[in-house]
Amino acid sequence: MKKVIFLMIDSLMPEVLEDCIKNGQAPALQFLKDRGQYWSHCTSVFPTMTATVDCSLITGEYPDQHRIPALIWYKPEERRIINYTNGALPVLKLGFGQCAYDVICSLNDTHLSKNVTTIYEELKERGRTAGSINLIAHRGQKKYKIDLPFLLKLATRSRKLEDEISGPELFTLGRVVRSTFSPPLPWGWDESFFRSYGINDDFAIRMLKHLLQHQLLPDFTMVYLPDNDHQVHRNPRKARGILSKVDQKLQSVLNQFSTWDQALEDYIFIITGDHGQTLVGPTSEHNVNLEELYSGLNITPYGEKSKPENDLLIANNERMAYIYPLKSGVMEEIIERSRQDKRIDVIGWKEKDGVCVYSGDREGKLFYRRGGSLQDIYGASWTVEGEWKVLDLQMKDSSTITYGEYPDGLARLSTALYSQDIPMVALSAKPGYEFKSAYAPTHLNGGSHGSLHWKDSTVPLLISGAGQDQRPFEYPRLVDLKNYIVKLLS
Repeated sequence: MKKVIFLMIDSLMPEVLEDCIKNGQAPALQFLKDRGQYWSHCTSVFPTMTATVDCSLITGEYPDQHRIPALIWYKPEERRIINYTNGALPVLKLGFGQCAYDVICSLNDTHLSKNVTTIYEELKERGRTAGSINLIAHRGQKKYKIDLPFLLKLATRSRKLEDEISGPELFTLGRVVRSTFSPPLPWGWDESFFRSYGINDDFAIRMLKHLLQHQLLPDFTMVYLPDNDHQVHRNPRKARGILSKVDQKLQSVLNQFSTWDQALEDYIFIITGDHGQTLVGPTSEHNVNLEELYSGLNITPYGEKSKPENDLLIANNERMAYIYPLKSGVMEEIIERSRQDKRIDVIGWKEKDGVCVYSGDREGKLFYRRGGSLQDIYGASWTVEGEWKVLDLQMKDSSTITYGEYPDGLARLSTALYSQDIPMVALSAKPGYEFKSAYAPTHLNGGSHGSLHWKDSTVPLLISGAGQDQRPFEYPRLVDLKNYIVKLLS
């Protein structure tokens, strides 16, 4: 049975990948595409932010089940914002130690629901081995001690990171956590302070090649490559050149074999992204200022615990935001004010047993819930009432719902809203726009993501070495990959 190598390239976009291949800038990806199966439109999870997407990848569930609402969200039991280290200023405001603890420890072992099973846990139960290189979602059945470098210990002095955390049999988070194996990986500059202690492509690829060379790879290994995302945020117009550098690293992996064809004889390669990115306009008008939009209401100051006098709290996820009403009657005010801004694409909230949706620039209201006579292209059943154009829904035949600008929009929006059992309004910005609030990072004239729109929500999917007799997906989604991988290894 072949082993599986899963490469997650952050912010990998189909149009960029295809342009790179067309121009001869991605020979490794072209080789894998030509000898495998390729889908240009695989649907991500909402919000299109790494923490939520990765948890859906490893659990095969949407956020209503795994309970990680976003990269930034409000935890009412503690009356505080959770930030899994997005943006230097907000992290410093909240406290680096607290944010580091949340992403390294709490995300997997406290926040991620115990009612779901990760791919690492399931493979272990089936007698298979698994590995995770640098993914923040990594819950497994083995416990690891954190080994913070000296400077990180100083930076996190307000919160001692001494807890054991869980992971699969082979596990690394750069320099912070690492499995014991022999021979060990020699130290490299890519795990220094100047390279984020190993949370980078160079370290992840060097680790993967070391494991290949010494035949240490488990049955399934997931590898996270973050650099594409970081660079595209700053220079989206250079995305092809950025991806070509990632491809060079993939070439070095294939070069570990006698031939590239031999790599596919020995392994199955799965390559995808977690979300896309959208170009944000250059002027201040392209930042939707949420504090101005809700001026006059008592907004919880960023970094402070919510208080009885506060009306609402903002959890800004770049091109998506959760607005949490903290008092009765505030929800209606939030919705009405949001409707006045035409830069807001989607406004959703829970009502009864379903979801209501407005738009900033499309008239009408949509209500939908699970169950009913309508079925979408993914096989889910729905009842839909009101204006379908609000979510750009279409009818394929007399009873099948298809999706336009918001792929799998019914499930993705509703599962985000039902990821917490408290009132919340989900906002998604139109292409070209991004939300702005205190301390939140913005990307004017750069790349951003988070929204429900297809530009943020569509990634390529490439599977090589698994055979080409039958395509496993007609309409691929990241949330479906866990079960597919488990079947490959059964």
